[in-house]
Amino acid sequence: MIDFMKLEAVIWDMDGVLLDSRPSHFRAWDEIFQKYKMKADKKQLMSTFGMTNQQVIQFIADQNISEELSGRIGSEKDIIFQRIIRDQAVYLPGVKKWLDEFRQNRISQALASSGSPGNINVILNALAAETYFDCVVSGDGQPSKPDPFVFLKAADELEKIPMNCLVIEDSVAGVQAAKVAGMKCVSVTTTNPAEKLAEADVVLDDLAQLMTDQIQKLFSN
Repeated sequence: MIDFMKLEAVIWDMDGVLLDSRPSHFRAWDEIFQKYKMKADKKQLMSTFGMTNQQVIQFIADQNISEELSGRIGSEKDIIFQRIIRDQAVYLPGVKKWLDEFRQNRISQALASSGSPGNINVILNALAAETYFDCVVSGDGQPSKPDPFVFLKAADELEKIPMNCLVIEDSVAGVQAAKVAGMKCVSVTTTNPAEKLAEADVVLDDLAQLMTDQIQKLFSN
């Protein structure tokens, strides 16, 4: 058994952390925007990564979109995304190793994502990752990052105090949310350059670079 010091729980983001789902999301958005005669280039979509469907639609639309229409567009987009991701889901480097490591050392694990429950379920099933997580929290319809809602909700469901939790993130808003929640944060540069993630406690290219002593140092006091 590894002594992870005061670490009691690891809270994982999903998109950009467990897997790189950007190509599948971009394909799905492209299909749905064509259907609804909306235009968005890849640079615009890159800047929306980590937002909820409704936030993306309002950001891209050049006019006010009703809540009803926004919800319909978002639901249709998710159906397309789920069809695509079933065949493309693969763990990013180091993820499976650390999921196993934390489980073997009896560290609680949660998934806290801004994705919809449907997307989360499809991805966890495609990765065969359901058994790793003691709880799953969707931020769909809730305050989105940098609001710390999903992380605090996960800690509450795990019955762990925030200061003893580690968040693994890839987005700037996600790192900010982790720090507002009072949690330590490891960030990977899947979707953002290291300089934008500097608020995180540890910034890595991928989780294959994460060392046990880096985690122990974060939770030694």
